[in-house]
Amino acid sequence: MPINDNIKPKKGKFNKEDRPYGDSLLSRDKPENREKWGPDGVGYEPIQESICDPDTGKCPYYHYRKDAERPEATQTKIHMLIASFRDRLCPRTLHNAFQHAENPHRVYIRIIEQTEPGSDLLDDAKCWERYCQEYNTNCQEFETNVRVFAMDSTNSKGPTDARSKLSAMIAYDYQTHGQDLVSVGLQDYCMQIDSHMDFSDNYDTELVLMHHRTQNDYAVLSTYVADIVQNNQDIRVVPNLCMVTFTSTIRNWGTKECRHLLRPKLTNAMWGAGLSFHRCHAELNVPVDPYLDNVFDGEEGSRGIRFFTHGYDVYTPDRVLVTHDYHNHQGNPVVHTWGKHKNGGTAQQAQDNNHKDYVYRQQIEESRKLVKTQGVGRVNMLLGIGTRTKPEDLQEVKEIRSSRYGIGTKRSLEQVRQFTGIDLEKRKMVENKCGNLLWVPYEEDTLGGGDDSSSPKIYTYGVPQTLARGLVGQEGDDTGIDVSSFFVNTSGSGSGNGKAATATASHLRLGGGSDGGGAIADVMPKNDTTSPTMLILLGGCCGALILWMIASRLGKRQKNTKHN
Repeated sequence: MPINDNIKPKKGKFNKEDRPYGDSLLSRDKPENREKWGPDGVGYEPIQESICDPDTGKCPYYHYRKDAERPEATQTKIHMLIASFRDRLCPRTLHNAFQHAENPHRVYIRIIEQTEPGSDLLDDAKCWERYCQEYNTNCQEFETNVRVFAMDSTNSKGPTDARSKLSAMIAYDYQTHGQDLVSVGLQDYCMQIDSHMDFSDNYDTELVLMHHRTQNDYAVLSTYVADIVQNNQDIRVVPNLCMVTFTSTIRNWGTKECRHLLRPKLTNAMWGAGLSFHRCHAELNVPVDPYLDNVFDGEEGSRGIRFFTHGYDVYTPDRVLVTHDYHNHQGNPVVHTWGKHKNGGTAQQAQDNNHKDYVYRQQIEESRKLVKTQGVGRVNMLLGIGTRTKPEDLQEVKEIRSSRYGIGTKRSLEQVRQFTGIDLEKRKMVENKCGNLLWVPYEEDTLGGGDDSSSPKIYTYGVPQTLARGLVGQEGDDTGIDVSSFFVNTSGSGSGNGKAATATASHLRLGGGSDGGGAIADVMPKNDTTSPTMLILLGGCCGALILWMIASRLGKRQKNTKHN
C-alpha cells in the first residue's frame, strides 16, 4: 500500500515532537536488510495521523460506541479463551485474570485443559482445583464464570485443534443463548490467550478502551506479547508482527517493534495466537479451523489472512497490558510433548469421545469424514501456497475456501498480496509492510437502509452469512444454519439476558451506541425457548422503517457450576 513520501524511516532515539503518533521499526539497519529492503526499508518510520483511504476518503467502520467510556467500558462481557496443555501455570493465570481485572465478574473463562490421566506430576493437576487451593479459597465467587473442558493429553492434536474447540464453545453459547456457560453477544469481547499469562491492573477495561482507540468495529488487537517481567510497568515499546517466513507453510518471523504509539497500529494482517482481543462477532465469523490437526506453523498466518478477507483488521496494541511467562513455560519439557502420542487413541475413539461429551463439537466431527485434506496441507490449499493444476485439487481448494473456515468475501487474495507484501504462491516476503498502511475499503453487511429507503441500516457484521456456510463447503453440505432462523435482539450487548425488545428506530440507534448512521443490534439464532413474532418497527420522521423477525427468550435459567 502507498505511504506518504514525506515520511521516511529515521534512525536514532525516539523524538516525540516529530513523531507524535509514535513510530514503527521496519528493520534493523544492517547491510543484509539494506540489500533486501533498500535504504527506505530500515530504521524507524514515524506513524501517520490517519489510515483512511486518501482517494476515496473511506475509513474503517465505527458504529458501536456504547462502551467507549467508563462506566460502560467496565461492563461488557469478556470471554477469555485458554488452551492449556499440561501447564502447571494455568491456575496462576486464572488468579491473575480475576485479580487484575477492574470488574472480574464480567470475565468469563473457557479452558481446554489437556492433562495426562493418572499422572502425579504438578503439570497434570487440575487447573480449577489448584486455583481454589492455592490462590483463592473463596473461589466459589467465580465458579459460574469458568468452564473447564478436560481432555486426555495423549489424544492432543496440537494447539490449533485445542483453540478450535474454544471457537466451537463460543459458537455454541451464541447459538443456544448460553446453555453451556453464558450467552455470547456480537458486541461482547472475545480474548484468546495462552495458559501462562499475567495482566496489568485494570487490563479488562484498558483493552476495551484501546479497542475503541482504533475507531474500528472490526479491529483485532494482537501481537506476540512481552515477557512477564514487564508486567504492570506501562511499557510503550510493543512487539509488532509484520514479517513471515516459510517452513512447510507460512510462519510468523522476525518480530519488529512499535514505540510510543498514540493508538494501536494497523498491521499487514499478521496475527499472533498468544493474544487476540476482538468483538465476538470476529470469533463467530473467523473461527479457528477444527481440521488443522497437529498444526503449529500455519495457524497464525492463515487466521490473520482469513480475518483480513472477512473485513477485520489486525492492530498492534499501543501499550503492554498482557504478558507471557516465556522462561517458566518454555523451560518446562513436559509442555513440549504434544503430538508425541499421535497414535495414542484412534480417530474413531476421539470422535466417539467428542460425540459423548462435547455436544458443540459433534457436527464438526461428523463432517470430518468429508474433509479430504487436513493439517498443514489444508492451510496451503486455503492460502494458495504452492501451485496446483489437478482438477480434483482445484475443486478441493474451492470447497475449503467456501466453507465456514474459509476465505471471506470482503477482500480478495490478490488484495492480501498487495496489503501484506507476501507472495503466497512463491512462498516469500516480497515487500516490507512493517510501516504505515492504509485501510482497505469494502462494503459491510447490513439489513435495510438501501439508497431508496428511509429505514436505518442494521449492522449484522456478516454473522448470519458466515454461519449459513457449510462446515466443509461441498455441494449438498447441509451443516450451515438457516439465516431465516435469526432475529434481531435490540436489548444491547452485555446485558446477558438474551431478550429481544420492541423499539423504534431512534431507540435502536441510541440503545446500540451507533454514530447515528444505523442501528446496532445482536442478530441471533432462534432456539426452542424463543417465541417468534413478526413486527414492523415504526419510528423517525419517515414512517415504517424495516420488517424483521424478533423474538424474546423465556425466563432466565439458573446456572450451575460448569466444570467436568
